[in-house]
Amino acid sequence: MWAKLDDALLTHPKIDLAGPRIGPNGPAIAIGFYAIALMWTNKYLTDGFLPMATIDSFRYVTKPRAVAEALAFAGLLEKVDGGFRIHDFDEWNPSAKEIKQRRKDDRIRKRNARAGHNGRA
Repeated sequence: MWAKLDDALLTHPKIDLAGPRIGPNGPAIAIGFYAIALMWTNKYLTDGFLPMATIDSFRYVTKPRAVAEALAFAGLLEKVDGGFRIHDFDEWNPSAKEIKQRRKDDRIRKRNARAGHNGRA
């Protein structure tokens, strides 16, 4: 599964807002953490939800919960019951349901193509 990032994130005001709350190299850490969060939610088909236990286990930064809080302060994440959700995830990414259906359709299409190609039903 691919995660798409808008190149405007590099100069997005929300990154500038989160950066100082994170500390030295804050904007770079904010961008990296956001990208990791997006990749994780895509990999596990959580529709943009990051459980607190997952945030706490992110080994990419020293204080992952503090970084998540900074991203929430800036509006890149939303604090929700049990963790965080990527803001507007569903506007820019397919849902887990859509991905699962696409994968199912692909399996059926490939199975049918193989069956037609080699003469097996």
